Amino acid sequence: MTLDVPHTKTDTVARDIGYVTMQDGMRVAYICYRRKSGRHPTVFLYSPYDASATPFEVAKPFLDAGYAFVGANFPATGCSEGVLETWFDRKEGIYGAEVVEWIAKQPWSNGDVGMVGNSSAASVQMWVAAEQPPHLRAIVASGMFDAYEWIYQGGMLQLYCLKWAFTSQFIAQASGVSDRIKAGDTECSAICGSDRQVVKNSFYDEIRRHPLNDEWWDSIYLACKEVAGKIRVPTMLIGAWQDRYAVRESARIFSQLMPNVEHKKLVLMNGDHGGTGALGPQAPRLVDEERMKFLDRWVKGVKNGIEDEPAVTVYWEAWEPEGDPKKQVAGWATHHKAWPEPTVERRPYYLTADARISADRPGASPNEGSRAYLYPTGAELYGTNEQFAAKPYQEGVLNYRTEVAASDVTLLGSPQVTLYLSIDEGDDTDLELTLKDVDADGNALFLQADQLRASLRAIDEQRTSSDEIVHLFRKSEKLEPGNIYDIRMSISPIGHVIRKGHCLELTIGAPSPIIKQAIGSFPIGVASINSVYHSEKYPSKIVLPIIPEAKAQAPAPEWGTQRAQPCRKGTEFEPGGLPTG
Repeated sequence: MTLDVPHTKTDTVARDIGYVTMQDGMRVAYICYRRKSGRHPTVFLYSPYDASATPFEVAKPFLDAGYAFVGANFPATGCSEGVLETWFDRKEGIYGAEVVEWIAKQPWSNGDVGMVGNSSAASVQMWVAAEQPPHLRAIVASGMFDAYEWIYQGGMLQLYCLKWAFTSQFIAQASGVSDRIKAGDTECSAICGSDRQVVKNSFYDEIRRHPLNDEWWDSIYLACKEVAGKIRVPTMLIGAWQDRYAVRESARIFSQLMPNVEHKKLVLMNGDHGGTGALGPQAPRLVDEERMKFLDRWVKGVKNGIEDEPAVTVYWEAWEPEGDPKKQVAGWATHHKAWPEPTVERRPYYLTADARISADRPGASPNEGSRAYLYPTGAELYGTNEQFAAKPYQEGVLNYRTEVAASDVTLLGSPQVTLYLSIDEGDDTDLELTLKDVDADGNALFLQADQLRASLRAIDEQRTSSDEIVHLFRKSEKLEPGNIYDIRMSISPIGHVIRKGHCLELTIGAPSPIIKQAIGSFPIGVASINSVYHSEKYPSKIVLPIIPEAKAQAPAPEWGTQRAQPCRKGTEFEPGGLPTG
């Protein structure tokens, strides 16, 4: 069905709503916005939500830039037909590649297709590109995640992700279905719930059946040679620091799994999962500009020089004046030839019994001893300014601070933490670490966090690198009370300047089921006195990725205005923990 849509005072575009027939006879629901004359390159959005009912305001920026726009739903989602074993069946990639080739054959298409999308719509681009459809010219994927490490962050089932799996499969699609029916789709009602639209195993149920990173997760994993390693087209990956598992996955794929991609780009900035990859009116300005420039070069063929730019762009201290993503600005940008940045120095700093983070190794100064905290009573809530204002119960956390910085300290990469830890009861414990920037008045700005279940501490030596510690999550190795365990973990990548006069604070605590930034899980185990050790034999430490001599190049934005980086007002430093001695 074709309908005219007002575009400007002197122009209209055609909107098509219909179905593309796949080679197996199933049909994929699509919507297309296009100019009524001429042949144009096409931007393709492919997702499990409402892509086949994409509103005009999402397509409009691409139309204004000279593209046609197609939105299509994954098989067995929305109004699309298809029979899947479960969501993230690789059939999604096969169908997506067929839609690409269908687009290329349309009379309004010039044969050049590029893909865009965030989250699920980013991950599926890997699968589509791995099929190597001849007319796919480039992909731009933001907020891309690995299924296990996102849903079981640190080996812990995230309640938000469980909610997402339920609402995405059973609720979120309804809006797209409703919109298509209202727009005149007369076939959708008969498709929904029929034997031509089947998901045999609910993703919501499947993820709970597989708490370890087993062969089922392997079957839907995209960061491997069989998927990401088969991509050939120019690829842009966009990640936000506080969307921590997505930025981690983007960095891994970019640096390790795209050997055959000649033109690849990694764009990094502070932000969250939804904001960094949004399309239409909610699209952040900096992301919009980077995405369009990449599409213009590799889909439209505009010689804009992007191929001569360094492969990695980092926007520092991005924020949105008046909360308007279209006004997004950054303090400054840096450009890098590779990720991780080759000039980064990984400097070890040791945790001490008097709550310091010190450059001195244990034994060189009198910092022997251990500290204890009551598990699981202390959790840092960093979802909003209101949450973050509620300090964690201090006897349930351990806090450590560096000395006040004598000059700017620029962090770029993944901090790594080694903890020598014991518990006094039960057989397991969960760790949540948070990093904060604390100014001279004691105001604290959230930077980054990460989690790990202690029983899942085994390291994947093949995938671990100097920049990142990667865990297997294959087998649970329970703890014994009183034994001291060496637990190593990475904190997700961060780009931040600790300015002169500020210090860095590390907090060790427990996770909380209260959801903050899509993170929230029930702590495992039982009430316990957990101890962290600091000695020559047990040197707990943090390794910071520091760019030597680099300094802030602009004034800091007002604290509390950066997306996903809450702050709390100044207080005196509290070491936390239980009294000892």
